[in-house]
Amino acid sequence: MSRRMDYVIELDKPVADLYQSFTSRTYWEDLITEHQRHTDSQLTRFASDETGTDIVFTHTISRKDLPSVAAAVVPLRLTVTREQHFDPFDVARNCADGHYQALVPAAPMDFGGTYVLTQTAGGSELRLNSVCKVNVPLVGGKIEQWILTGLRGLFDAERDFTREWIADHY
Repeated sequence: MSRRMDYVIELDKPVADLYQSFTSRTYWEDLITEHQRHTDSQLTRFASDETGTDIVFTHTISRKDLPSVAAAVVPLRLTVTREQHFDPFDVARNCADGHYQALVPAAPMDFGGTYVLTQTAGGSELRLNSVCKVNVPLVGGKIEQWILTGLRGLFDAERDFTREWIADHY
């Protein structure tokens, strides 16, 4: 069984400004710098062209930072590779779609999702729809719940970073 989570980031800027931020190398370099305060993080790929924008970065987490139920099934250090893609901005719809996934070669899990960046009456929103599946008998559901709880905290931190970054750059 898998678990799902929907998450919405509301921002008070026009959707075109947010799209410009999410497809700028500077935004991702600054986000990685922020992540480096807590984990060993690195931007490993950034490419943007007429087909969209692709971002790949890693976080390396020590097993001691994991809950015991997760630490029991992972090695000493866990590297999470996050891959994100933004489609080109759709001017007619005033939005952009995309998808993301987290790759954890040392763990029996699948994690990914989609997002939609749209205009709202008060600005814009980024809607993330995530799915997490951990393939470990008996404790997989507990690990999925832990991952989604941690992900909510990560999304909260990235939302706060994004709000501050946008305010400083627009």
